[in-house]
Amino acid sequence: MAAKKFLLCFHDFSVWNYQTIMPVLEGIKDLAGGPFSILVIPSTEGADEATVAGFKASLRQLYNEGYELALHGYKHKADFSQGRSYLGLAAMSITNREAEFAGLSQFESERILNQGLSAWVDLFKVSNNEDTSATPRPAAFIPPTWWSNKFLQLQVCGAGMLYEDRFSLTTRKGKRYASPVTSFAGIPNFAIKPMFSIGEFLMKVPLGLPRIALHPTDFPTHRAKIKHMIRTALGSGRTLVHYRDI
Repeated sequence: MAAKKFLLCFHDFSVWNYQTIMPVLEGIKDLAGGPFSILVIPSTEGADEATVAGFKASLRQLYNEGYELALHGYKHKADFSQGRSYLGLAAMSITNREAEFAGLSQFESERILNQGLSAWVDLFKVSNNEDTSATPRPAAFIPPTWWSNKFLQLQVCGAGMLYEDRFSLTTRKGKRYASPVTSFAGIPNFAIKPMFSIGEFLMKVPLGLPRIALHPTDFPTHRAKIKHMIRTALGSGRTLVHYRDI
């Protein structure tokens, strides 16, 4: 992957927020000059039938409009009762139980990954009898909060998906690219301004494949700064790419 490119990724698109987030995505698309990558939480557990139907329709609409859809865990939440390493338990505490794959055993990691894949297929089903062979495959897998375990990367690549961690991207064939990420979710207020400065610097330096990771909580609070960062990336000669281009 040549330099002077960047990824724009919107995290945590779910059945619980799609109605408010769809207009946000459209605004970002206009600014970026085209569709970008959306990280989908596939679980619809607890949502009513009408809401789930609307979520499915939104995903199909985004896909048809050229947005790239990636798999973002299963529920993006987890229970402490699952078998985890001590580091995984610490990550769960730090992230308010959002580090779904942190420190899991090989069996548990594969089990939850498969639950996510199964839920993904269900999102694109029109009926239970539908042939799922034409279901759009996730372009990538990104563990919630980027906390992971020592088995997940091989499991994801074995399932035919690109794997993303906090500092790099690994293709399904095992080729790894340096990819620093700029993200504002979960960091204290005093760190927000320095993070934006770091992000703008990464976009200007003609090295690596930097990512801008946006979250629902960034809007509307950081909307203006995010717009400025995207303009900085494009103005620095970087081209917006998707996971499938890597």
